[in-house]
Amino acid sequence: PQKNETVLDPACGTAGFLLSAYKHILNQNTEKRLGDKLKPDDRKKLATNFVGYDISPDMVRLSLANMYLHGFATPQIHEYDTLSSEDRWQETFDVILANPPFMTPKGGIRPHKKFGVQANKAEVLFTDYIAEHLNSKGRAGVIVPEGILFHPSNAFKQLRKLLIEDSLLAIISLPAGVFNPYSGVKTSILVLDKSLAKSSNDVLFIKIENDGYDLGSQRKKIVLNDLPNALTTLNDFKAFITESKSTD
Repeated sequence: PQKNETVLDPACGTAGFLLSAYKHILNQNTEKRLGDKLKPDDRKKLATNFVGYDISPDMVRLSLANMYLHGFATPQIHEYDTLSSEDRWQETFDVILANPPFMTPKGGIRPHKKFGVQANKAEVLFTDYIAEHLNSKGRAGVIVPEGILFHPSNAFKQLRKLLIEDSLLAIISLPAGVFNPYSGVKTSILVLDKSLAKSSNDVLFIKIENDGYDLGSQRKKIVLNDLPNALTTLNDFKAFITESKSTD
C-alpha cells in the first residue's frame, strides 16, 4: 500500500492487517537522513484511508481500541455484515487485505443477489467480495483455504473463472499448520492485481515449504524461511509483466 491509497479489511478482527499496512507506509516514508517524508496533509489522509468491517461488536471494539492506541483519532471501523448487507456494496478500494473466516457460521449465510458468484460458503463469498470491490487498478492479498483452488462444485468453479478473467496474479501455497494451534487447514495466499492480471495470460504459482517457524502447535522459530525468496519471485514476475506492457 502507498500513502495515498485506500485500504480495506472486510473481516478485520482486531485490525492487525490494517495496522501492518499503516506501519509499512510509515516505514516506506521515513529515511534516516531526511526523516519523515509524510506531510501533515498526508497524515490526515492516512487517518481516513484505512477501513475495516467486522460482524462482531466485540471485534469492532477491539479494533477501535487498537487503532486508537496507534494514533487514529477517528478509526474507520464499522460493525457490518460483509456477506449479507448491501449498505456498503458501492464502496471500492485501492488495496484489500484479508484473512477472512474459513468456517460458515451455524445457521448458514443469507447473501444478497449482488455477488458475482451465488454461493453459501464463507470463503467463496469473501473472495468474490474482495475481487468485486477493488478499484480498476486495485490490488489484494487474501488468505483462503486451499479448497478454493480445487473444489469441484459449481460455485468454486465460477469463482476461479471470475478470478482468472478479472484479477488473479499469483497463488502462494502455504504448508499445512501455519495457523496452528488455531487451525490446521491448508491455506494459500491469493494475490490479485486488476491491472497486471489483464496484461498477462499467466498465473504465478509459488510453493512455500517453510515460513520461518516449525509446524508444531508451539510454532517455534526456525532458520528455514522461503517467504523472502517468494516475495522476490513475485516482484520479478510483476516487473516482467510491467516491462512487457511497456514494450507492446
